[in-house]
Amino acid sequence: MPVLDQYFKPEYYFEQICRYPHGSYHEKPLSDYIADFAKERGLRYRQYDNFNVIIYKNAFKGYEDHEPVMLQGHIDMVCEKLPECDHDFEKDPIEIYVQDGKVKARGTTLGSDDGISAAYMLSILDDDRLPHPALECVFTVQEEVGCYGARDLDFAALRSKRMIGLDNMRFDSSDVTCSGSQKIFLSKKINKEENDDGFCLLKVQGLLGGHSAGYINAERANAIKLTARILNELNKETHISIACINGGDKDNAIPVYCETLFSAKLPYEEVNRKITSIFNSYKDEFADSDKDITVSVEKGKKEKTLSIKDSKDLLRYLLIMPNGFRHRSMVIEGLTTASENLASIRTGDDEIRIRYFTRAALYSHLDEMADEITAICDLYGFSYELEEKCPGWNYVKDSPLRKKLFDVFEKHTGRKMKELATHGGLETAYIANGIPGIDIACMGADCSDYHTVRESLDLKTFRAAYEILKDLLSQL
Repeated sequence: MPVLDQYFKPEYYFEQICRYPHGSYHEKPLSDYIADFAKERGLRYRQYDNFNVIIYKNAFKGYEDHEPVMLQGHIDMVCEKLPECDHDFEKDPIEIYVQDGKVKARGTTLGSDDGISAAYMLSILDDDRLPHPALECVFTVQEEVGCYGARDLDFAALRSKRMIGLDNMRFDSSDVTCSGSQKIFLSKKINKEENDDGFCLLKVQGLLGGHSAGYINAERANAIKLTARILNELNKETHISIACINGGDKDNAIPVYCETLFSAKLPYEEVNRKITSIFNSYKDEFADSDKDITVSVEKGKKEKTLSIKDSKDLLRYLLIMPNGFRHRSMVIEGLTTASENLASIRTGDDEIRIRYFTRAALYSHLDEMADEITAICDLYGFSYELEEKCPGWNYVKDSPLRKKLFDVFEKHTGRKMKELATHGGLETAYIANGIPGIDIACMGADCSDYHTVRESLDLKTFRAAYEILKDLLSQL
C-alpha cells in the first residue's frame, strides 16, 4: 500500500524512487526507470554508460524566447542499515513510513539525499500545465563517493547558463560556495633492525575529531600530530626507536586515535612518567576543544624497529608536516577556504604509508599546499602521489538567479533565505567548472541525519519547496 500522497506528484515520485535500488555504483535500476519515464512521455533524453541521464523539455507556450534552465541533482544514495536489518540495497526497495510529519525508513537510510531532486524533476517534467523556459533536467550518479557523475557530465549536451541545484538539505538556506579537494598519498621504504631495549606502547585517544570540512577550523587536535609532538619531546631526553605507528582512519575525518610501539633507553616507569608530564604541559591547549583526550603508556612486545636516526627523522617529519586550518574567506564570515588534514598513517614491515586530504575553494591554494607537502617529502625521502584535483565553487557575490530565488522564497514564507557556505565538496563545483559563467542557485527541503539510519525528510518543507520551485520557474 502507498504511504505518501499519490496525488501530489513529488510525494508519488519520491515513493517510486524508493522502490528502485540506487546506492552509489548501483544506480542502473533507477537510471533505467528515469530513462523509461522520458521515453513513455515522448521527451528527448540521453542515458549514458555511467547511468547519468539528461531529459529535455520544451518551453511552455509563451516562454519560447526565454533562456533555458538546468535542474540538477544526484540519484545515488548512501547505503547504511542497522546491524539486525537484513535489507539488501541491491535488490530490496526502501521501506518508508511517516511519523510526526517526517518520512523515515525502517532500519536503513532513506535516500532523501538526494531522492528529493529526482522527485522534483520528474514532477516538473510530468506536468504540462506548469509555465517554464526550456528545461534540461540532469540526473547524476556517484555523488556520494566523489561526485564522479558530475565530473564526467556531458557538458556539450547542455546549453543552459542558469541552473537550479536541488541537492540542498535545508529549506531556508541556499548553498553558495564549496571547496575543491585533493588526496595526496605519501610513502617511504624502511628498514628495521633487531632491538633489545624495553618496549612501550603509546596510545593517544579520546579526541573529538569530526569531518575535516566542518571541524578543521575548530582547533581540534589531530592524534597523529599530537603523538609526533609528544615523542619528539621525549626524544630530547632519551633515544627512542619506532617499531610502528598507526593512526587515523578516513581521509575526510580528523584522526581521533594513534598508537605507537617504540623502544627507549629508559625503564618503562620513567618513560611513563615523562610522557605524562609532557602531555600535562599541553593539556590547557585542548581544554575547550578536546577535553577528553587520554594519553597512556603500556609495556609493549619486542619487535624490530627503525634505527634511532630514522626514528628521529620520522618524528621530525610528522612534526613539521602541515595540518589544519590555512585560509579563511574575506567575504563570508567564518568560512574556511583552505585546509589540510593529515588523515592517517600506517607502518608495515618495509614501508610507511600516509594519507593527506587537502581542501580549498581555489586551485591555487590546492597547488600551494601540495607544493609544501611534497617539498618536505623530498627533504625526508618520502615518495608522493597526487590524485586529480576536485574543483571548488567560488562565491559569486552578484547572482541574478539566486536573488530571484530569495525573492520568491520570501514571498512564500515571509522570511529571508540565508546563504550557506561550506568547506565541503558539491557537484555544483564541477558544473561551474564545466560551464564557465553559469549562474547557480540551490534550494531544497529539510532533511536531517542523512547518511544515517535516523535520516528523515520533513514533508511540510518538501511540499513548500516544490511550490517555490514552480513559482521560480514561472518567473525565469
